[in-house]
Amino acid sequence: MQSGPASQAPAGSSEVRRWIVAALVLGLALRIWEAATSSLWLDELHTLSHASLPTLSDVIAHVRAEVVHQPLFFGFVHLFGGWEEGAALRAIPVLSSLVLFVPVFALARTAGGGARTAGIACFLLACLPYGVHYSTELRPYAWLSLFSAGAAWAAFSERDSKLLRLVVFALCVAAGVLTHRAMELVVVSIGFARLFVKSRDMVPLWGLIVAGALAVLPEVPWLLDYAAKATSDRFEYQETVGGFHLRPALVKEALVLPTRLFAPVLGALGPGWALVAKLAAGVFFLLLAGFAGAWWRTRRSSEPTSAPLRGLYLYGLTCFAITFVLSFYRWDRLPLQYFATVAWILPIAVAQLAERWPERSQRTLVALLGAAVLVLGIAQAGGRDAEDMRGAVALARETGAKLSAPLYTGLLVQPSLFEHTLPYQAYARDLERVEPGSVPAPGTPGFERPVVVLRRGEIKLGEDRAWDPIATGRRVLSETSVDRYLAVYVFVPEGTQPR
Repeated sequence: MQSGPASQAPAGSSEVRRWIVAALVLGLALRIWEAATSSLWLDELHTLSHASLPTLSDVIAHVRAEVVHQPLFFGFVHLFGGWEEGAALRAIPVLSSLVLFVPVFALARTAGGGARTAGIACFLLACLPYGVHYSTELRPYAWLSLFSAGAAWAAFSERDSKLLRLVVFALCVAAGVLTHRAMELVVVSIGFARLFVKSRDMVPLWGLIVAGALAVLPEVPWLLDYAAKATSDRFEYQETVGGFHLRPALVKEALVLPTRLFAPVLGALGPGWALVAKLAAGVFFLLLAGFAGAWWRTRRSSEPTSAPLRGLYLYGLTCFAITFVLSFYRWDRLPLQYFATVAWILPIAVAQLAERWPERSQRTLVALLGAAVLVLGIAQAGGRDAEDMRGAVALARETGAKLSAPLYTGLLVQPSLFEHTLPYQAYARDLERVEPGSVPAPGTPGFERPVVVLRRGEIKLGEDRAWDPIATGRRVLSETSVDRYLAVYVFVPEGTQPR
């Protein structure tokens, strides 16, 4: 079935302009809302720790020493500040995410969907919770999305100068590889897709290979070493069968992964917002199933899928599969943020499916789809209720204010090169804080002082040796949970009462 006339509206039509303006305004509003109301979490504190180093060369050296990450994003954040600016630096990914609308709009039109389809895709991009969240986080994932989308546009587009597209591809790949190592998977996936999708109007494959190789080849030794260090935590021993099975939690995570690319992680929302998100997600997935059914029924009578669209979807499936397999193989979990290389394709795909719906009710259902997605975006922006680091530090301050000369410290999982007192550096630099290893030991000056501990992660008291410098010679006076990630403890010397 052909799309209705509305879908072929010229780019300057008032309807398309309304979709684009609404997308930009709502996208910016939702991102500002989440950035302003949610707390920085552990990984964002790591970003600030990098950025707060004295010089740019120090930042690069520190990031390189961490091994996993690349320095471009952290170096850029460094140019605008560090701990003093704190959460205000989230403006960098928020504003960067708005640039992503350019390649998404161009790809939606290049793929043959028309201006209206491109406008709908931009609206979905603005409101889908995945984009709202990772465009807000002070991490490199907004940049990873932007560079992967730019590279995909340059590789699959049939419009504009081939030289321009080759230059854009080379720049996006080079910047992307220096932003996040997942960009290397983008290069491989684009190359694989272009082996099967050929067009005289696309940039020659050899040009993509040369540009990609120049950016990726220096990283090959690291990739081989990293892949060799696989975890076995994905398995657990089952006594009943005398063998190892995949962890049920990992299997569940894999099964819900597709939905999490569309809907919020409900466990990260407050109860009320989670209910709202469930209802909106139900409407969204019901409409999505209807659109998919309409596409299936009309697939033979519809125009053949354009080469750019075939290439884009083959790239998306390939990159998703590689990321999934590597995540499964390398870790005991599936990091949702690493799918930023493909999540931006989903709005294009959904908009394309919506255009296959019969014209007589198409406008109504597209409007309902937009409303459901907007509610999902609002739930994400307003309902985030997990890892409230700001609230935990405020609780630590309030708890310590009731004690005499307290000493503050932290105990965080995955400290790597970072300090355990990062939360205080972000939200309470005036408090007297020390690293766990510097907490006064029994018999040393200051041992009599109560110690306020902010714990992040599953670090079990009495089992994990990380507690030893704090707990030796002391007892727990109080323990207050903030959420499932954070808790505040007070330790005092054994046999004494706090003053």
